Amino acid sequence: MDREEHSSHTPDPSAQTVAAQVEKNTGESPVKCYQCGRCAAGCPQNICGEMDISPTRMMHLLQLELAFADEPEKSRQYAEKALSADTCWLCAGCLACTTRCPQGLDIAGTMDVLRQESLRRGVAAKSRRARDIQKLHRAFLNSALKRGRIHEISMLIAYKLRSGHLLADMNLGPAMWWKGKMHLLGGESVDTQRVQEAIEKLRG
Repeated sequence: MDREEHSSHTPDPSAQTVAAQVEKNTGESPVKCYQCGRCAAGCPQNICGEMDISPTRMMHLLQLELAFADEPEKSRQYAEKALSADTCWLCAGCLACTTRCPQGLDIAGTMDVLRQESLRRGVAAKSRRARDIQKLHRAFLNSALKRGRIHEISMLIAYKLRSGHLLADMNLGPAMWWKGKMHLLGGESVDTQRVQEAIEKLRG
């Protein structure tokens, strides 16, 4: 086997990176980010005491992970720094970062990938607020998979039991009920099989 044939069968380490997962799921590579900072400047959660790593720096960590793909240990360290941050869990999905990006990067979509990958690898952020959001995340997904749509009351009960915050925000319940934000009975379910297939596809 000559050198050219051998090299064609050598696994590409960059294909196993989180950055590669981001490109696969969003259609754009983090490499395109040139660190202008517009995403961080427009993010309502990127304020003192909230995000521990700005969205701009998160993109840079993914670039470094990819740049050092031939050095697995160093590449893994950059990836895990991004995956273990609170940032992706504090992202509200408002799309301000995505709409402001001059390179057309789906930064909010990147945060979705980071959430799923951090759970898959078992390195998700361990702070109290991040763990609470992860419990809400699981309660939300379980409700969607079971019913095909969200039933607010059963989802909230599941979250309260998971988090232990049984009486927190109880004063908001009557107002949400009055405004039609919570329903005693859930609406008609949609095709849950299609929802499950879509989630499995995202998990890759």
